[in-house]
Amino acid sequence: MTPRTSVAQARNDLNRQGALLVLRAPHSAGPVEEEPAGAGPQPESTEVELFIVVTDDESVTAYNGHVDLGTGIGTALAQIVADELDVAFDKVSVVLGDTEGAPNQGATIASETIQVTAVPLRQAAAQAREFLVARAAEQLNAAPEDLVVEDGVVRRRQGGNVHVSYGNLVRGRHIRLFLSGEAKLKAPADYRFVGQKVPRVDIPAKATGAFIYVHDVRVPGMLHGRVVRPPYAGLDAGDFVGASLIGVDEASISDIPGVVAVVVIRDFVGVVAEREENAVRAASQLKVTWKPWPGLPDLNRPELALRANPSTPRTLLDRGDVDEAIAGADARLQRTYLWPYQMHGSIGPSCSLADYRPDGLTLWSGTQNPFMLRADLSRLLGLSEDRIVIIRHEAAGCYGRNCADDVGADAALLSRAVGRPVRVQLSREQEHAWEPKGAAQVMDVDGGVDPAGNAIAYDFSTRFPSNAAPTLALLLTGTIPPVPEVFEMGDRTAIPPY
Repeated sequence: MTPRTSVAQARNDLNRQGALLVLRAPHSAGPVEEEPAGAGPQPESTEVELFIVVTDDESVTAYNGHVDLGTGIGTALAQIVADELDVAFDKVSVVLGDTEGAPNQGATIASETIQVTAVPLRQAAAQAREFLVARAAEQLNAAPEDLVVEDGVVRRRQGGNVHVSYGNLVRGRHIRLFLSGEAKLKAPADYRFVGQKVPRVDIPAKATGAFIYVHDVRVPGMLHGRVVRPPYAGLDAGDFVGASLIGVDEASISDIPGVVAVVVIRDFVGVVAEREENAVRAASQLKVTWKPWPGLPDLNRPELALRANPSTPRTLLDRGDVDEAIAGADARLQRTYLWPYQMHGSIGPSCSLADYRPDGLTLWSGTQNPFMLRADLSRLLGLSEDRIVIIRHEAAGCYGRNCADDVGADAALLSRAVGRPVRVQLSREQEHAWEPKGAAQVMDVDGGVDPAGNAIAYDFSTRFPSNAAPTLALLLTGTIPPVPEVFEMGDRTAIPPY
């Protein structure tokens, strides 16, 4: 199994002769569409989402909308597909987070890839196998239940060496199955790969230095950009956001060779240069004047800050008479726990490369939210989403969320301004000052126990204001208003037994 990240992969698969596709479209024509041999398939709508492609060269490509954040999900998904399709593990390639063809399955968060987004992929693989076995049954003049599949080869369970491969079954055809979710899934007892130790396919390239992280991407004609952030580090709410810049003195960097442009859009300030070291120098040397701003609230005592924050109580679970039980308890226990704001602290600052052209934008990004980022860039640049392609590469981790989306928007704005590809990498200071921090939380626990020490009452409340942390360029350019948006994040973790 090998990973694939080519932007052309989905386009080629969608239009390939000699292939079976399992896909999803909001307005599909029916359960099966097949182009006659020699007839080229029609261009696909951007709404089409690919799950499985089985080709006449005996290879299988699986598409998933999530991305690998270092946990090896590409390997895990390949195990699932290989089992449901009955093909060899090394015949399966996995494409992750490709906005050109993969299903839009939201952000890669909360261990949801295997729990949630692997489910339709597994169903798609089972549906492809079911269809291919039915087609083989016609060709071999046998009942489907009398056939077995071994590594993509269908043969009679009894009766000699009569067989046909998946590749032969799709050769000369273009078959599209629309995901039904009704195919029979394998029983765990029949798994060959799931639940077994399989070496992660990405490790050899990472161990030898051949792996291409987003920081390693280079394209012809590429320029280098750096951004100059406002003084209100990390804040995304308040009248001053997007309205604090007084002026930029471009003459202050006139001595630096190879400076291509200084780009200013309200509070967004960036420089572009032919060489990276000159972009770094220009961003540091550029004289920028800002209005005064009110400063950060005192977060040295986060418990007090959280309790002073305006809030509206919500009851998640109320069972029994807790107050009465506590009053009659043999012993009452009351505790307060504090979880402070946490920096995710990725090992490397975020980086992105953008190529803005008249027909659209291509962005190489380490985002964990390819489809959400595409929507933000559409809004930022005034481009329809089908003109934005995000090629996702692994980055330096995230464990929550870092500035990968923010630096992607920075690169897009700078590339649009100069009409050439621009690579932007944040400084360590910018990364850590501006990354969306892990939200603080204060938890009050009250309860009672009986004489044997058994819990008989439990009262738990939490304050957990998690900000939506919109893509920074949207705020700095005034594209969206700097109004705080709080997520209700305590629901999942407040109710036992989490």
